[in-house]
Amino acid sequence: MAKEEKLRVMIVDDHHIFRKGLRMLLKELPEVKLSAEATNGKEFLEMIKEERPDIVFMDIQMPEMNGIDATREALRLYPELKIVAISMFGDEEYLVSMLEAGVKGFLLKTVEEHELKKALVLISDNKNYFSDELIPTLTSSIVKNRSKEEPAAPELREDLTKREVEVLELICKGYTIKEIADQLFISQRTVDGHKANLFRKTGVDSSVKLVTFAIKNGLYRV
Repeated sequence: MAKEEKLRVMIVDDHHIFRKGLRMLLKELPEVKLSAEATNGKEFLEMIKEERPDIVFMDIQMPEMNGIDATREALRLYPELKIVAISMFGDEEYLVSMLEAGVKGFLLKTVEEHELKKALVLISDNKNYFSDELIPTLTSSIVKNRSKEEPAAPELREDLTKREVEVLELICKGYTIKEIADQLFISQRTVDGHKANLFRKTGVDSSVKLVTFAIKNGLYRV
């Protein structure tokens, strides 16, 4: 984060007490500016054009419009926006839907200042962040709690090479193509080729689906 530019953060949650607590935590971080608060997804979408936040902390269950629908619509309009799901235990059935909607990570509503700061640093750098306590819940939800109406998850069509596994792991961590290339000392074109092979071998057509596939099939441990 550039020192001269504060990170604009927005909170979307229908619980006043939680918003107040998160607001107090954010005020302790000098690199952050709280741009606005909304009480539901509909209100958030009405405000976002004017507020233009960098990162949004998004509740899942809200009146008027839930966090899943609000996330999908916001990212359709502003693909560069970074949205983080904020969850209570008991929201397991919604976590995969939020991941597939495009969120960059998950935080528990019991988050403390040090973890909040760590999450903001990583997510502002286009990485993913998941609260440690939510990882077992997330992976279990992906494996066991998929909707019956959804088609069966694709299976790995061919074995992955060592390099493809390395690229997959970095994609799951939220690295960009350039960052993966730098990390592995290969060209961006080579990374694109590995990514295309991963799509073909896993039968998916997007990075979000690739991450979901990797977690569900034990190819990546968050």
